[in-house]
Amino acid sequence: MPSSSTLIPNINETSFQAEVGQLVKDLVGAIRSRNPLNVLIDSWHDPIYIKSADGQMLLANKAYEHTFAGDVSSVGRFSSDFLNETIKPVAESSDALIMQGCTSVDFEHLGRDQHGRMLLLRTIKRSLLGSGHTRAAILGVTRIVEVQTENPGALRLLDLARVWEQFVRLDDREKKVAVLVAKGESVKDMAKILDVSDKTIENRRNSGMRKLGVENQAGLIRLMVRFQDNGFHDFGL
Repeated sequence: MPSSSTLIPNINETSFQAEVGQLVKDLVGAIRSRNPLNVLIDSWHDPIYIKSADGQMLLANKAYEHTFAGDVSSVGRFSSDFLNETIKPVAESSDALIMQGCTSVDFEHLGRDQHGRMLLLRTIKRSLLGSGHTRAAILGVTRIVEVQTENPGALRLLDLARVWEQFVRLDDREKKVAVLVAKGESVKDMAKILDVSDKTIENRRNSGMRKLGVENQAGLIRLMVRFQDNGFHDFGL
């Protein structure tokens, strides 16, 4: 079946950035004047939220609750507790960038909402560190660009992106073994290259496969080739 999508009109990148920039100024002003923040975000049709440094939700507007949180309020919870699995990796990675010193992060990503819709999303995150609020650290504003009714290719790539997040989290030796397996090296050759025992190679290979959700060595090789073919990393395969 051919892919199709519903395009949300009036998506203007420059306008969106300017709107978020003004929102940040208004929020910082309200924080320093000790005025309530919810009045500044409740009228927005875009989902908006504010998080603490440890990822706890401090404030969210109705659009965010409806789209991403569902029937239970997100406030006081951690986004990892309620976000769809298709969104968690990019949410965590972009939060980390803000906490590592980025003042602004702007990106497009695919993900499912609480209603099961696959969406193309545009998210801008801004740092609220130094704003004067005792806990506010991250402001997030997400705009729905497309509601995708059918897009098998994008879904397959999204699934691969989630597995890539797991690969990134492997320990250094598990990654090296996975690459060497994909290059066709034998256990004995890998043991010589990494200066470890055959048993260590087998343990790290099996551990890596378990974490990546592949059942055998052939599956690991196919996965590593897919990573490279889809531009995640050039392993020299």
